[in-house]
Amino acid sequence: MNTRTLKILKNLSIFLLLISLNSCQKSENKSNGTKSQSIGPKNGTLLIGGGGKNDGMTNEMWKVFFDLAGGNSAKLVIIPTAFDENSINYDPEFKILERKFKSLGFNEIYFMHTRDTLIADSEEFVKPLKTATAVWLTGGRQWRTADTYLNTKTHKELINLLNRNGIIGGASAGASIQGSYLARGGRGLNGSYSIIGNPEVGFGLVTNTAFDQHHLYRNRQYDMFELLKIKPELLGIGIDEDTAIIIQGNEFEVIGDKYVAIYDNTFWSPYFNEIDTLETGKNKFYVLKNGDKYNLKERRVQLNKFIKQKDITLHEQKEYVGNYLFEKSKVFWNNIVIENGTLKFQIVRRNIVRDPIPLYAYDKDLFFDTDAELWFHFTRDSLGQITGFEKRTHKFINSLDQRFNKIVD
Repeated sequence: MNTRTLKILKNLSIFLLLISLNSCQKSENKSNGTKSQSIGPKNGTLLIGGGGKNDGMTNEMWKVFFDLAGGNSAKLVIIPTAFDENSINYDPEFKILERKFKSLGFNEIYFMHTRDTLIADSEEFVKPLKTATAVWLTGGRQWRTADTYLNTKTHKELINLLNRNGIIGGASAGASIQGSYLARGGRGLNGSYSIIGNPEVGFGLVTNTAFDQHHLYRNRQYDMFELLKIKPELLGIGIDEDTAIIIQGNEFEVIGDKYVAIYDNTFWSPYFNEIDTLETGKNKFYVLKNGDKYNLKERRVQLNKFIKQKDITLHEQKEYVGNYLFEKSKVFWNNIVIENGTLKFQIVRRNIVRDPIPLYAYDKDLFFDTDAELWFHFTRDSLGQITGFEKRTHKFINSLDQRFNKIVD
């Protein structure tokens, strides 16, 4: 082989290597640019609670769990394996726990508990799960539940229960175990139950998700950032006491008295309906309250699910633009403006100018704000010219009071 041939082969090798590296780089960039998703169960329901006294469950929350379990015909399986040995030895037949759930209305109650993975993986042990309509995972230490049941027949039957449209509920440890990452899965090096522990794998009933509990009550709101630094693909959800989320499909709704913190690399303002994408390293989260909904797959707040906005042209929007004097005051104005092609409402009082909030058309001369709590009724004179508007806190449609994401009789 002569020198010229060797030179050609060398240049060809370099060319092919550059193409390969460029292809890998493009593939990597494409992968890094893909937004992570979290996927809920195809069927059934998850109730994931923040814990606290009485499992951190209000009467309303227990009622939701009872109804979704099947009401009076429910077949409930309770898994108390997260308890410590002292608690189990104090009440080995779980009579106290049974009385509690009887008082909630459950008639058929079965208990499943073992520390032996081989037993958890046996057909005999999982028999109660095969006909159950609901499961309750108690509080305690979530790693005890993971160590015993992960990837066993028990784990498989929990998924089968969801496929039959059953419900799995749990609070505190019973909440964390339902995620794909087991938040606070064991003691840290300093002896505390830090958010990063061992084991790290939960049941994965929702993918790419970590559920933390007792959230604001125990000042855990900044712990999630420590986890997301090493697991940026995760969706972090922190649930406070006396609060839970109800997951059906890829959407959840908050129920209870307090808040749920969302860590999805954005910051959402509920008043202005603005979602800011955070710069790398920015430690921000936002909170949702009772009735708020969130789309797990798209990782965004789910608003106005049942209220469909009507598309109007920019020319039609311009008809509503103006400065409207409020209650004949010379210092208080309600302005309607157009910003980035969107009709918006803005309050001006003396030298204070509020940021405008988006308005969505429901019908001619009728608009609503982001969460459908404020409705704007524009009025016209005899010539058809707009003279002003009334701002109300709700809108009756077909004799029903339609509010955020629901219709109430």
